[in-house]
Amino acid sequence: MKLRFCVTAATLLATSMISQQASASLMLDASYQGLSGQNVQVVNNGQSRTVQAGLMQFNLASNTNTSVLPFDSNGLSIEAFCVEFTQDVKSGWQSYSLVETAQVFSSAQSQAIERLYTAYHDQVGTQSSNAAFQLALWEVVHETSTNWSLSDGDFKLSSMNGAGNLANGWLSSLDSIESQFNLYVLTNADSQNQLVFSGVPLNTTTPVPVPATLGLFGLGALLLLRRRKN
Repeated sequence: MKLRFCVTAATLLATSMISQQASASLMLDASYQGLSGQNVQVVNNGQSRTVQAGLMQFNLASNTNTSVLPFDSNGLSIEAFCVEFTQDVKSGWQSYSLVETAQVFSSAQSQAIERLYTAYHDQVGTQSSNAAFQLALWEVVHETSTNWSLSDGDFKLSSMNGAGNLANGWLSSLDSIESQFNLYVLTNADSQNQLVFSGVPLNTTTPVPVPATLGLFGLGALLLLRRRKN
């Protein structure tokens, strides 16, 4: 009877630890370094604003353990796109929580972002294409209608340009694309949330966190002891 109670308790403990690890976010210290893109004039909910749209560079703190990151990083440097148009990015070191897109956006938005990355991430790299990806991303995140287009709606360009036309072409194709990547977002209450521009291929094996591994090891030992008792 005692042995069965121990096994049950160990099972609950291991399950609880795994659940806590899965829901816990990874904290990262990052510093904004600059942006490669274009100046664009955007209308958001009737208010016009000239902003920089493009690919952003961040440095990670020197003590960052990059081996625990779910995505590939270029050493201590990562690239990202803004997903919070109404918030400014802060300079200096900021602490961010790293979470999956599904924890920040609706299911439709999350799927659209993953499809956008799947189809067009390899076209990003020039100032124009960087701006196009940023504009398409803002459209998915901030447009309230069901039609994603930078030509009209609550979120749009004041006047269409090359980057806007490119973004519109990408947006119009999203329904026909099958996502092949998971993506992550850096969140901070006082600075812009950022979409990490490094996708994780679907079906990638994620290592079991150490505390959960230890819990499963203990469970295995108890089950082995039970077999020997029998």
